[in-house]
Amino acid sequence: MPSLKSYLARKAAKKAATATLKHAAHGTATKAKRRPIRSATLLATGALIGSAASFSVSRRATRRRLQAEKVAADAAAVAADQERAAARHERRRAELDDRTLTDRVKSEIFRPADSPKGDVVVDSENGVVHLRGSVASSELRDRLVGDAAAVDGVLRVDDLLHVRG
Repeated sequence: MPSLKSYLARKAAKKAATATLKHAAHGTATKAKRRPIRSATLLATGALIGSAASFSVSRRATRRRLQAEKVAADAAAVAADQERAAARHERRRAELDDRTLTDRVKSEIFRPADSPKGDVVVDSENGVVHLRGSVASSELRDRLVGDAAAVDGVLRVDDLLHVRG
């Protein structure tokens, strides 16, 4: 059984709490009794400041995310441009290599004075040299094919030469 003293203390505490709430509602609480109000005010103020900060950080994060997405899109566009440029470069390089190979073969097979410069057409594609035209003898034909095959970079020689007969 609780003692009379503890019962009276609990009753007094309850009465003081009720009075504090009444005074707080009317704004008539003393300084000592305003502490619960200050705590609630501080809590509410902290919540407002926290939500404002959260909103601000959220806006910054959204802005940074959008900026990052833009940078990523720009980087992807640059990479795609570089790929297209590299592909163009490779096509041009292949064309130049074929032209260069054709010029090298022509200079090699047409070097001797007795070579049929106007009768033989030299063309190359992907390292394959095509010899077209007509020659006076099969020995000259064999020599032209052999000289063309000896040039660096020639993978194969297609002999489309005709012997005039």
